[in-house]
Amino acid sequence: MAAIGSFACVTGHAEGRPEDIPGFEDLWRAVSPDTAFAAMGTGTYRKMTGPVTPYIVDCVAKVLSEHGVGAAEVDRLVLATSDGVLGLLGRDVAVDVIRAAGLTACVPAIVSLQQCCSSIEALRYAWGLAGADARNVVLVALDFTPDDRDRVKSFAVFGDAVAGCLISRDHAGLTLAGTGVAADFSGMVGEDTFATRQSVARAALGQAYGQAGRTPEDVVKIFTSSLFAPIATFNGMAAGQARGKLHFQEPMTRYGHCGNADWLINLMDYNHKTGLEPGALYLAQASAPGFFACALLEAST
Repeated sequence: MAAIGSFACVTGHAEGRPEDIPGFEDLWRAVSPDTAFAAMGTGTYRKMTGPVTPYIVDCVAKVLSEHGVGAAEVDRLVLATSDGVLGLLGRDVAVDVIRAAGLTACVPAIVSLQQCCSSIEALRYAWGLAGADARNVVLVALDFTPDDRDRVKSFAVFGDAVAGCLISRDHAGLTLAGTGVAADFSGMVGEDTFATRQSVARAALGQAYGQAGRTPEDVVKIFTSSLFAPIATFNGMAAGQARGKLHFQEPMTRYGHCGNADWLINLMDYNHKTGLEPGALYLAQASAPGFFACALLEAST
């Protein structure tokens, strides 16, 4: 049986405040003209100060170090990123990462085209690999925004981060009990409504709970996308989730919305502060225009 563990995160080295982005007030007024930014709950964001490859390599090294897994022991590397970043990675990103990280026996893959939900689909894919022909699979989720003016959106301020974990048959950790993903084309083209957002969330959650044979009441904590606090709370309410179960606020305040990496960052933050309870059930989820994805994670006893 495979298990998910050895979580690691590398955020952008530079810290910035949204208000310090040139033209911030005009940018914010353009995307959200009737809302005070102070009510959104964002304090700072992180920015990469160089190419993304060294950040990925650093994250991989930290993932492997917790259990002392050698780079040559990694069978698969699964990268996940949002649609817009996919084209920024470059055609040689796999070779560059494998060479620099020493992953000489590793088969790489990239999962994308589901916006910030791509990393949960990548988790499902990586879990399947570890249960079949691979002993050690490294999952890395990454997102970054080269131009600060593109960070300011109506739902979040984007930050840069790489986060990852190890799916292994040799080490204990979380079990993937169920996953779900659903799409809403109206959301993809910017015509979604509360009803369509609610429908896509409940469809994905229904898949995950059905696979696991569990109910929402069994979940101890939810690691959700780090959107502005009122929006994350509203989205949770639409999905039938209590505000008290959502864990995102403090990481969002420090790092901003790091796209695919959010649920991993939020899980790590919770584990550091509270710890994962043996036998407890947790929910990782991500929402994006036109998509909702989730994964039920059960802690080992």
